[in-house]
Amino acid sequence: MKAVVIKESSKVVIQDFEKQSLGTGDILVKMHACGICGSDLEKVFGQYGKPSMKLGHEPSGIILEGGAEVENLKKGDRVFVHHHVPCYSCHYCLHGNETMCEKYYETNLSPCGLAEEFIVSKWNVEHGGVIKIPDSMSFEEAAMIEPLACCIRAWNKIFFQKNDSVAIFGVGATGMMHVMLAKTKQASKIFCFDINDFRLEFA
Repeated sequence: MKAVVIKESSKVVIQDFEKQSLGTGDILVKMHACGICGSDLEKVFGQYGKPSMKLGHEPSGIILEGGAEVENLKKGDRVFVHHHVPCYSCHYCLHGNETMCEKYYETNLSPCGLAEEFIVSKWNVEHGGVIKIPDSMSFEEAAMIEPLACCIRAWNKIFFQKNDSVAIFGVGATGMMHVMLAKTKQASKIFCFDINDFRLEFA
């Protein structure tokens, strides 16, 4: 199967990976769309990317195959897939800080989300890491579920009330989602700040 990896700073390549065997609780997904996250761009163009690093963690696609123990998911299902899934029972999870969970960082997609096909592990499958999407939702829209969820999580951590004013610093893709959420939550005024004039005009 083919996947996108970093070759060197500012350069990526499509690389062939040996197809791994499917576990009894795993599923195999054919990727149809995958978001390019800011963290992916940082890996490619920034400081902490390393050669052979795999990219992509916001994929959607169609299930090609499921292990014998997989329930409620079947071949042909259209799905969005989470790359990290927490344990939901540790100190961090119980206090609403799932991204600090040790299990969260242990889980991932194989080889990665930006791949021709990828395997979703049994843990992710059994703990809500695979979401069926309706036919009315495009794969491109589904690929935005994870970044939108990050924005919603941020809103859930602030004490916002209807008619409050909101300041949004940076109106790239994530910032624009915050603008839309601010409108949905009926903010009285929305202030957008950015050093990019195009983004400000678009917002």
